[in-house]
Amino acid sequence: MKKIIALVLSLVMLLTCAAALAETEKESMGTLRVEKAFDIKYGVLPDDYTMTIVTQNNMTILANIKSKQDTMPKMGLSIVFNDEWAETERLNDVSEEDMQAIKDSFYEEYPELTFETKETNQGTQLLIVTVPGGQEVYVYTIYKGHEIEMQIVPGTAQEALTEADIERVVKFLSDLDFVPIEQ
Repeated sequence: MKKIIALVLSLVMLLTCAAALAETEKESMGTLRVEKAFDIKYGVLPDDYTMTIVTQNNMTILANIKSKQDTMPKMGLSIVFNDEWAETERLNDVSEEDMQAIKDSFYEEYPELTFETKETNQGTQLLIVTVPGGQEVYVYTIYKGHEIEMQIVPGTAQEALTEADIERVVKFLSDLDFVPIEQ
């Protein structure tokens, strides 16, 4: 009987440790606090990548996301509050006219672009803007008045971004979770 109790207790302890480790993994997800408006939680960065916050103040977060290997694409994350979108919950909520104005703002720098839309796992629309030749890709969205943009450029040994590079970033952004802060 004592052996059975010891076995059951060992099993319970093993399951408790496994549950604690699983919870630790969830908590170790990265979190960026954006003002007092919301948190952006992200899971695992793409292989071998680290995020470095360059600037963080009340209205702006700028971060670099780089691989330890210079040959891999480099990413820049920009989160900026924009009064123009202060009443806009998500990019999904903008009118067709406003969406065209957003696209036109990208045309100011590059006359020939391609646009595609995707959604995060939580349903937030992403606008994917590709510069001809694969030299740069921008992934853009709006959340609670903040413009969120990820810029991807080729690594040192790459001539252009590959479809796999772009998909890796879209997957990373698709896993983002925008969590409102309870006040």
